[in-house]
Amino acid sequence: MPTYIGRCTDCGEFDEVMRATEYLSLGGLSCPFCKKKAETVIRSAPAFIGPRGSQALNIEQIGQTFNSPEEQKAYFAKRPDRALVSPTDTSFRNLRDDAYNQADKKAKAMGFRDHEDRKSFARKDNAQRKAIKNGDLKVQV
Repeated sequence: MPTYIGRCTDCGEFDEVMRATEYLSLGGLSCPFCKKKAETVIRSAPAFIGPRGSQALNIEQIGQTFNSPEEQKAYFAKRPDRALVSPTDTSFRNLRDDAYNQADKKAKAMGFRDHEDRKSFARKDNAQRKAIKNGDLKVQV
């Protein structure tokens, strides 16, 4: 199936993979985020030839894997509290920044410089515990 790259005036660029007949029947692309009509920037053919096994769609934002677009649509229909958000979306950036600020506050309350310092300490501590457990490192008393 061809890949269409669209551009929304509000949300920016996005990729859409669909049949050419579906593209024509829909009258073009709609933004997957705000659902407005979008401008088609590029249409490209698939980069493979011959039979190809189906690939699962893995969405890291929600930690979910879907076997078809229909399965993905059904998932989001059942869960209106979840939605895919573009990293360029300002609301996404605000949520991310708020989460980082909360993590920084929590880390500072524990005596760390920020949440990255806390993560670094945890990595080193876990590696040291693992080394002690495996007998690679001796505990000094």
